[in-house]
Amino acid sequence: MPKQFTVPTTLLLLSAVLSAAATGCSGGTATAQPAAARTATATTTAATATTAATAGGGWALTAPGAAAGLARFQPPADEAAKLTQALDRTAQELGITGSAVEAVYDDPAQGGYLVFAGFNGSGYDPSALDRMAQVPATRQDGTGDRITQDWQPTSAGDHGGQAGCQETMVQSGSLAVLSSSCLWLTRTTFGLVTYYPNTGSDDFLTDTPASVVAPLMRKVRDAVEQPARS
Repeated sequence: MPKQFTVPTTLLLLSAVLSAAATGCSGGTATAQPAAARTATATTTAATATTAATAGGGWALTAPGAAAGLARFQPPADEAAKLTQALDRTAQELGITGSAVEAVYDDPAQGGYLVFAGFNGSGYDPSALDRMAQVPATRQDGTGDRITQDWQPTSAGDHGGQAGCQETMVQSGSLAVLSSSCLWLTRTTFGLVTYYPNTGSDDFLTDTPASVVAPLMRKVRDAVEQPARS
């Protein structure tokens, strides 16, 4: 049976993944700022984009009006504020100097929203994601929930860099939910894709293992990441 995620639980998982990635980024004081929405989707082919990015200044993140076939959605103000606050807090933990880009896309078939969040910057080390490889680690969150996390490398897609997914299982009594956050890192961009539930819907947000989120992450990358202007 599908299992429902709560917004606090999903934000906890998002923060956990961002915190774990902190060692993989360049130092400095974070200067994260919300990015303005951009409504145009990418029209450049992957091969052309890769060539342009290699010859120019790397990649840059935007927030288009659609990604992975999903329309952009403006969540309620309180939920949007929670997401923004979580990103602002983790910017300090990540030590990223750059600007934040974030967008939420409606996925009715999945019973929730696909969250994209990332940073534009410079001097990031893609190989640092190797440090996240780990055997499954389990901890208690202090409220009776048991959290188990495991890291799985995955293909970064046509834009290169390195990528992986952190699967997180939250067990509370007889209930267990599986969530994944998949991220990528290049020398100029850091991006993350995960889900959070539609709390106003009667539908359930189903388990989202890495096998589900990783292909979506690559599709989202194609939409939100473009060659930086030199």
